[in-house]
Amino acid sequence: AGATCTGNSLCPAPLAPGTLLLPAALGVNTPLVAGNYNQGAAVSLTGILTLDAEHSCAAAVWTFTIGGIFNTAASSTVVFSNDSCAGFAPVVNWVVTGAVTLGATSNVGIGNIKSTAGAITFGASAETAGNLDAFAAITLGAAAEVVGDLTAGAAINLGAGAVAEVLDAGAAITFGANAVTGNIANVGAAVTFGAGAYCVGVNARCTQAGSVISLNLPSQLGGMKLPVGVYTSVPAVGLTGVL
Repeated sequence: AGATCTGNSLCPAPLAPGTLLLPAALGVNTPLVAGNYNQGAAVSLTGILTLDAEHSCAAAVWTFTIGGIFNTAASSTVVFSNDSCAGFAPVVNWVVTGAVTLGATSNVGIGNIKSTAGAITFGASAETAGNLDAFAAITLGAAAEVVGDLTAGAAINLGAGAVAEVLDAGAAITFGANAVTGNIANVGAAVTFGAGAYCVGVNARCTQAGSVISLNLPSQLGGMKLPVGVYTSVPAVGLTGVL
């Protein structure tokens, strides 16, 4: 406590006023309140990272700026605490210099992720509700889900059953079997659809051979995820459980 470092090049660079130090190892420390956080080196998340809303009834913003890579271990999560007020509106931004890799079944909750100089990779069944923006490629593993848009300076690769909204790629886009997207805004090369993959949009990029625009609504709903789109059903439809 009270330790300082002054006088030579080995001391870490001072934080800007109003900026908090982001621990290099997340998930093993106390909850983080809203604010601007900075870490000049790599950051890893293992276990559960808790963001404390402090009973806020308005917008609350967490911005994490990372000077190295950002990795999350398998099954790690980001959750909120003290967030029961109806007006609570969280915004979480991860701004990373290096590559970003989320382990299998990792869920960063609500969060936009930007890699300013690297790629973004989601393991199988990894999730986030936010936009991804990568200097290089974006790869979603099998059954990974992004409730948001993907913008990549290079290729975008969706694994089997992966789901995302609008895609904007500087190179090719590849859909694995049964992968789904809402639309393709831009693509720098070919678009390849695996078996059963589809793009909901109606522009020329989405209507290539192999895509499916009209979607059938199951007669029994519940225990499933439906991407953005227009659905039709001839018989009656019932809902049981969670859609």
